Amino acid sequence: MADATAASAQFFDMWRKQLEESTQAWTRMVSQAAPPAPPDPLAFWRPVLNQGLEQWARMFAQTPVSPDLATQWKQFLDQWIEAWSRVLGQAMNTDGFAQLMGKSLEGMLAVQAPLKKQGEQAIEQAVTTLNLASRSQLTAVAKQIVELEERLERVEDGVQAILRRLDKERA
Repeated sequence: MADATAASAQFFDMWRKQLEESTQAWTRMVSQAAPPAPPDPLAFWRPVLNQGLEQWARMFAQTPVSPDLATQWKQFLDQWIEAWSRVLGQAMNTDGFAQLMGKSLEGMLAVQAPLKKQGEQAIEQAVTTLNLASRSQLTAVAKQIVELEERLERVEDGVQAILRRLDKERA
């Protein structure tokens, strides 16, 4: 009974410690200097939206509104999708877009790296507390088994070579 109580207390202490460490990590991450404000997002989209609205206005100005509004609406949507495809295709083929995408991915990885490391440490500590084998320990054991198998194969090859020599000498 005392062992179970001690194990529970140890597990609770480990949990409390991990909670405090993760809270401190989040606090550090949030309190870091804010990055400079990004450029106005509407600056990129404004031409696309204006082009779509102009096209819509032209379409309704050229064709009178008829009872078949669904056909007109489908025409408008097809033209709108085509316009978006052209503009986005052009935007994605620029160096600026590639650089922005690269910076975005780098930032995401920079934020995730410490969190991943802390998560791995927390799992390692929990596994150790629960007296289970960790991933690194299992990997080390698997590596040792593979090395032993290779040694056994070399010994078997050596024994076979010796047996062949003995057979040749007998014959």
